[in-house]
Amino acid sequence: MNVPVPRDRCAARGGVIIEFVTVLPLFLLLMMATIDWGWYFATREAAINATREGARIGSVQASQTAADQAARLAVANYLTASGFRTWAPTVDAFGTVTVGGAPVSVISVSLVNYPVPSITGLGNLTRVPTTITTRADMRLEVQP
Repeated sequence: MNVPVPRDRCAARGGVIIEFVTVLPLFLLLMMATIDWGWYFATREAAINATREGARIGSVQASQTAADQAARLAVANYLTASGFRTWAPTVDAFGTVTVGGAPVSVISVSLVNYPVPSITGLGNLTRVPTTITTRADMRLEVQP
């Protein structure tokens, strides 16, 4: 036995489809933006921690050459172990700052323009930065 469906129920189904089609692109854009921004923040934290690790390792070396090499290697190892691409840091060993009126030697490690690719391919729409620049300074334990 066929029971006729009231006309207002059919009209309601059509309205739901129209609402779904209207809201779906916005929902997908928000979801893609969340994915891209999450990847950006994970990459940024890895870059910041890699520069800190490089500065920490370089700060305990006995010479500028050893500090430079150790810092570069530490940054590369950290990024590789974290699953990110290796990027050559800028290492400026034996810079001097004044702390409490006394000069203190520091090592500076920087990652300049570290690339952050968009995972979703919608980087222009989600406005995620495409590069990261970080810097870490640490007092040299072995003063020259």
